[in-house]
Amino acid sequence: MQESNLTQKSFQIIKCEECDASVTTPLILNKDEQAECPRCHHHLATGGRWSVHRCAMVALSILILMPFALGYPLLSLHLLDVKIDASIWEGIWKMSVAGYEYTAFMVFICAVVMPITFAILVIMLWIAKILHIKPRSVLLFLGYIKPWVMFDVYLVALGVTMFKVREYAILEINVYLIPFIFTALLTTLLFIKLNLKALWKEFYPENEPAYDAKNIELCDACNYTFSKNGIHHDKKNNPRCPRCLSPVHISDNIKLQRTWASLIAGIVMLFPANLLPISGIYLTGSLSEDTLISGVISFVNMGSYFVAFVVFFASIFVPISKAAILLYLLSCVHFKWRHSIKWQIRLLHIVHFVGRWSMLDLFVLALMMSLVTRGEIINFTVGPGAFYFGAAVFCSMISTSQFDSRLIWKIYDREK
Repeated sequence: MQESNLTQKSFQIIKCEECDASVTTPLILNKDEQAECPRCHHHLATGGRWSVHRCAMVALSILILMPFALGYPLLSLHLLDVKIDASIWEGIWKMSVAGYEYTAFMVFICAVVMPITFAILVIMLWIAKILHIKPRSVLLFLGYIKPWVMFDVYLVALGVTMFKVREYAILEINVYLIPFIFTALLTTLLFIKLNLKALWKEFYPENEPAYDAKNIELCDACNYTFSKNGIHHDKKNNPRCPRCLSPVHISDNIKLQRTWASLIAGIVMLFPANLLPISGIYLTGSLSEDTLISGVISFVNMGSYFVAFVVFFASIFVPISKAAILLYLLSCVHFKWRHSIKWQIRLLHIVHFVGRWSMLDLFVLALMMSLVTRGEIINFTVGPGAFYFGAAVFCSMISTSQFDSRLIWKIYDREK
């Protein structure tokens, strides 16, 4: 029965990008259906998605709200009878002119550049559909930048900042916080409803699916399963994906080298990030500095236990645990450790999910830079540890994205 369906081309063969298993799935899924790998339970395809037009309208709404969310004051602090406003752009600007331009640039990339770029790319897909253009680069770039859009993380950073500045003065919430919240919610909604796999099929229907499980190849860039007979070659005769033209034969050694290089760099950065002060407060000329752990202790002393837990989890526990988990998984690959594949993959999923939340501390620093400032009486400053902390987060995110879960499954397959 299965062979008959394959012959009638109502089914296709898809290679799972997580465990490399060949799975037979329907060509067309209903709205409430999704295809799942029977071995690792990874979602291969889903039938429910928004149209390009609807996604573009949401992206356009995000761009309309973006100036209010970024440039206008979200919070105000009444400090010594003076009202001080805090906006995302103001915090980044004050951080850069205070001599911490590299730290400010990291916040600028994640809080301003990536969200705007994400919305613009979705609108470009809509324009490409109207003009019948093949948006290969747009689709590839959308897949790359999604983990770096951190408006939801900045929303949590606002809450942490509100608890932190209560000890200095009266805090006021401005009306412009409403467009910021809507922008964060719309961006998250667009993440959920934007189905890149379905969009690749919609824009490139001429690339037929594979029907022979013994003669197929998987592209890591666009997740396209195609027949080896239809592989594309560039001018140097290097094999490339026929749909997105990305290299398809990247050796396991190169993948491991990329992962190790970024992971080691991140681990090195973690030492000064935890030992050096990350922030400081000038009170009547006297400087009081805080490291990551002392900042958590100050929240505990204030009685804000939940906020202390959030900051500790995002700023200390997550970066260190990410490095430990990646070291463990890389050791499993190198030394062929035959541990539970279920727990190894679950650990990798956890690392993918929580890694971006470590930027929480840098966002709080940017907001504090714009809020707590009153000349020689009281002033907030960023410490030297902030740059190393941001660099460690960036390196760990790059390392996670470079790690290929199929390397773990190969050990499992040898054991079987």
